[in-house]
Amino acid sequence: MADSKTIKLALAIAALVAAPAAFAYNDSSAQGDCVGKVAGWGSSYSHAHDVRVDETGYKSYNVTGLVTDRDGREHRFDCRVENREVVSWNVSQHRDHDHKKSDTGKALAIGAGVVGVAALIAVLASSKSSDAEHEEKRTTYSAGKESPFADMRYLRSECKRVLTAHLSSDHGDVQRLELTNSDLNGRTLSGDGSVTFERGGERNLTFSCAFDRAGTIYDGNYSYRQGGYR
Repeated sequence: MADSKTIKLALAIAALVAAPAAFAYNDSSAQGDCVGKVAGWGSSYSHAHDVRVDETGYKSYNVTGLVTDRDGREHRFDCRVENREVVSWNVSQHRDHDHKKSDTGKALAIGAGVVGVAALIAVLASSKSSDAEHEEKRTTYSAGKESPFADMRYLRSECKRVLTAHLSSDHGDVQRLELTNSDLNGRTLSGDGSVTFERGGERNLTFSCAFDRAGTIYDGNYSYRQGGYR
């Protein structure tokens, strides 16, 4: 009978051999992650088909296709996968709507987005404020001269700027974003609000922005609330 050391060594070797396959990420992985978000357990959509996967960078992909709702109608969907993470996904209006309405499909999408680390690079670059006072505070907090967590106005404004940039990138240009409620727990600001898109449509959402000690957002998320379309 094999002793425990032999068994542990065999298991360790097996794990090492299996590791490359376990950590491989390709088109099929991206498709599976995307379809899981759009048509997974508890979703109103199913039967993902005509799926197309386009690689956009290292372990980053755009995934598009069609899904069927509970009434048998088809909807277009799209996902953005960056560095193995689904950073945003949308399901459009019914695909048989006229062209004008279809154009607003992205803005009126039912979906969720994650402010992932990879996505933040472009978002932060586009979220710089034209407000000189806000930029001065950002510089002060980044230098560690003062604590940003005694300045709720700054935290809300910074979170709002990043969320606006991310929503614009994911779903279309934002006309107005209102953070109606927000609470600070440690270094994470979370709450709810509403967004209005320039091409039409308003959605209620929940959000969170995670700050580092210098008041810089490094992660967070937003999601549309069920029944949140107005």
